[in-house]
This record gives sequence, structure tokens and C-alpha cells, in this order.
Amino acid sequence: MIEFTAMREKIQITVAKSAGFCPGVKNAIDKVLELAKHSQKNIYTLGPLIHNKQVIETLKEKNIRAVASVAEIRDKKNAILVIRAHGIPPGEEAALRALDLEVVDATCPLVKHVQENIREHARKGYTTIIVGDKDHAEVLGLMGYTEGRCHVVDGPEGVKTLPRLDKANIVAQTTQEGEVFLAAAEEARKITGELAVSNTICNPTRQRQKETVDFSKDSDLVIVVGGKNSANTTRIFQICERLAKKAVHIEKEDELQAGLFEGAARIFITAGASTPTWMIEKVLEKARELAGRAENPLLERLAFAWKLVVTGSLYTAVAASSLTYVCMKLEGAPVDGKFLLMAGLFAFSLHMANRAAEKGAAAPDKARRLLFVKYRVASRFAALICGALAVFLSAALGWKVFLTAAFFWFIGMLYPYKLPLGFEKFGNFPASKDILTALGWAFMCAYAPGLWHGGALSNSTQLAVFFAFLLVFTRSVLFGVSHAHSDMIVGKENFYKAAGPKLTYFTLASIFILLSGILFTLKGSGWKPELAAALLTGMLYYLGLMIFFYFSKIPERITAETLIDTQLILLGLLAYNV
Repeated sequence: MIEFTAMREKIQITVAKSAGFCPGVKNAIDKVLELAKHSQKNIYTLGPLIHNKQVIETLKEKNIRAVASVAEIRDKKNAILVIRAHGIPPGEEAALRALDLEVVDATCPLVKHVQENIREHARKGYTTIIVGDKDHAEVLGLMGYTEGRCHVVDGPEGVKTLPRLDKANIVAQTTQEGEVFLAAAEEARKITGELAVSNTICNPTRQRQKETVDFSKDSDLVIVVGGKNSANTTRIFQICERLAKKAVHIEKEDELQAGLFEGAARIFITAGASTPTWMIEKVLEKARELAGRAENPLLERLAFAWKLVVTGSLYTAVAASSLTYVCMKLEGAPVDGKFLLMAGLFAFSLHMANRAAEKGAAAPDKARRLLFVKYRVASRFAALICGALAVFLSAALGWKVFLTAAFFWFIGMLYPYKLPLGFEKFGNFPASKDILTALGWAFMCAYAPGLWHGGALSNSTQLAVFFAFLLVFTRSVLFGVSHAHSDMIVGKENFYKAAGPKLTYFTLASIFILLSGILFTLKGSGWKPELAAALLTGMLYYLGLMIFFYFSKIPERITAETLIDTQLILLGLLAYNV
């Protein structure tokens, strides 16, 4: 829940905990991303993968395209066709698999469950009653499992028009409204001799609808975010429209107007199952601005300035310089400003380049295309200049430092792009992005200073490199957790996506225990005890951050990135006071 005080009354903005991609959508997107990353074939989806224009545009940028039929695919031998999350009739799937074409099934597992339910009952002679939208892709797919004995109704009124049925199985489109299905089932009892009631509304939909009902009835304004062609988003809006004083259905934040917020003290933001979290965050940001416009201009300016600092990678540059300072203290090397500057420029360059590469995935609206093209060009130019300057500075430190710095910078700049230069094999490796980031930072922040001061093979330099690698790996993994929870389009180059939540947090906890154990041992052995004690204290922030990410809803992206990079800056401040 987000609250802030306006001039006349307290304005409360609540974002639904259940908002964001549902598991079925996440599964489908993950599948096509992995196919696009590991295969040289063209990727097609049979119909839009999900009902969200912005996400579909993002997938197009990654050469994942939707086709209405297989006839649109010319070179079938060099193509992969993905069955989307809604599923298709079994006869259509069999026909596709009979073609000289690779077919991948990304049907939502919960939709699969409904298909099997219908198939099982149909074999026993039951007529199927589907409560849903007759033209929806999921319902069209479900009809194929009924053996031709099927009726589609939109609710209880539709059931009343059906003929008398001896045996029937009533099921729901997975995103159907619960009350509508139960009412339809009651009507179905009146026209059937034997009725099997299969409530196949999926749990994510039930949770979303329950939360919507609970908050909408007490809200002055409800903002529903999602595609206008999304059935489940439309149902969410219909619930809100009945219960809230005012409700609006939008696809993106630009549709919000200041007039909507007049007299609205309690605002609720929710979304459909195909709406990514990053879109919801943009709506939240716009709602804050419009609801509190001119109420606290200083606070608004400060928030905007901070957003520029974080999204402009300046905070990351400070974090890299802070880590370099810590490593130089660990190595016992004199603190040299050129290393702090070099590491800051290096981190700024690569972080800015990667952010520019993913910016189109954040908001690819056609109306904003020119703006984002200009942003990318400016960002990449800034990244190129700062990276070149970092490599130039490294040249003054000897050819070993120069060549290694140039290597890591070159690989880092090329990493986001699909280029036939042999880098793809490493990019396909799980957690490759996190590992590469940690290696580059460990070199610039720890090994380069040690190499320059002639202690590259010393125990203290090796310790600093190890310390920096694990800290930056942790930082990168937490960034990946934030991106995944924001429904950014990322693949298994992200450790969190590759390993899953349990293994990710087990790994992070293990790193914390390992680093804390090393620092505790160093303190006990009398090696730089004050520095070890200071860094050990700083590790408590790391522990708190992990616990917060694990048990709480991951905060919006700007807040999450601030919290993560603050870890390194805090260590730098603690080391400075020693």
C-alpha cells in the first residue's frame, strides 16, 4: 500500500498484490524467449501469445511474431510454431504436428487441466456446458475436446435457453467470474438429469477477483490496467464498475487524466493476468503525479531527480567506485582516485548500455517509438564515451590492465545483442549475465588496483577479487529478481530465471554465510580487524535486504535498484571510517 498526504485530505493508493503476469503467461513468455535465444529458427506464435499489445510489440522486437494461421509461414523447415497459452483444439494440434514444422506447446497448465477434464467426461457420454466467451481463443480450444457435444453460455441466462440434457458437465473458462459460474451451475441443475460441476476457474483468477471485490467496494476510484481485448481484464473491470464509485479501464498510463482523481481519496490499481508489473508501476507513478499534483512540488521534483540519478546509472557508478574503495582498503593499497573514476565510468557505461537495450522492452508503444529511439541513441552514445574513457584511463596502468579492461568492456557492450561472433554460446549459459557482470566488476574494482600496485598474486588481492565477485554477483542476482517480478522480458541468462526462487535464495544465503565467515575469521586472526569488523557490520544490510526481498512484495524497480546498490555504497562508507 502506498500513501501520501495531499493538501485537503490523505490520499491512499493501493496496488493489488495479485496484479501482474499470471503463471500461465509467465510460462508462455519464458518458453518463447528460450526458443529465441537458443535456436536460429524463426519463432512464430499461433495468434497473439497473450492479449497485451505492449508485450506483443516487445516480442516483435525480439523477432517473435504472431500469425493467424500456419499458411503465413513460408519457410516451415526454418520455423518454430508456438501454441499460445490459450491452447487450441486437439484436431488442429494434430494437423500442425503432421506438417514439416517444429511445434512447441505453451498452453497454460491450468488450461490443460480443463481440457483433460472435458475429455474425460466427454468419453463417458457427458455433454459439456462451457461458461465463457464463445469467441475467446481458450473456449474455442476447449470445444475441441467435447466430442461434438457442447454448449457455450455466457452465464445463467444462457443456460435457461438450453434443451433438456441427460448427463452434463459444466466447466468454466479459466478466467470466468466466480459468481457467474456458480449461478450458471445452479440453473444447469434444473435442466439436467445428472450434472457434474467442474469449477475450473484458476486459482490466480480467484485470488485476483477476491482482492478486486474486497478493495473496489471501499474505493473512490479503481484503475484497471490491461488490454482492451483481454477477456479477464474486462471481467475485472466489470466487477470494479459494479462496486466502486468510479472505475476506468486503461491500457497505459498516458490515458489517465487529472479529472479522474477529483474527490478520490481512496484509489485502487489492479490489472489483468496478461498485464506486466512494469506497466502497473508506470500507472502507479502517473497516478501519484495526478492525484497529488501541485500539493508538494518540492517532493515531486526530488523524486523526479532521484529517478534520473538511478535510471541514468549514476547511482550504479557511485556503487562501483565505493566497492573499488573497499577493495583497495582490503588490499592495503593506497587509495588512488583514478581507480575510483575508472571503475565508476566502466560500470556506468555497461549499465547504461544494457538499460538502453532493454528500454524498448519497457514501453514499446508506437506513438513513443521516436522518443525511445532518441533515448537509446543518447544512452548508447553516453555509454560509449564513458566506456572508452575508462579503457583509455586503464592504458596508463600498463598493457595487462588495458587489454583486460578492454576485453570486459567490449564483451559487456555486445552482450545484449544477438551477434554471430561466438558470444551467443556464452550468452545461452544459465546465469551468464550475472557471472559476466561479476567478473568485469571484480577485475575493475579489485584486480586492476592490485595489478597496478604489484600485488596481483598476493593473498590480499585474491581476497579482494573474491569478495568483489561474490558481492557483485549478489547484486546482479537481486537485480534479476527485481526485473523478473516486474515482468520484464528476461531469460535464463538471469540466475533467478534459470534457478528458480528456492535455489536463488539458498545461493544468496550461502554467499552471505561464506563472506561473513571469512570476515569473522579475519577479524579473529587480527588481520585488519577494524576493517573486517566494519565490513561485517555492513553485511547485516545484505542480510536484511535478502529477507526483505524474500518475505515482502518486491518494490517497484527504482526503489529496488536503490536498495540494492546502497549495499555497496554503505560498505564504502563503513570502510572510509576505519
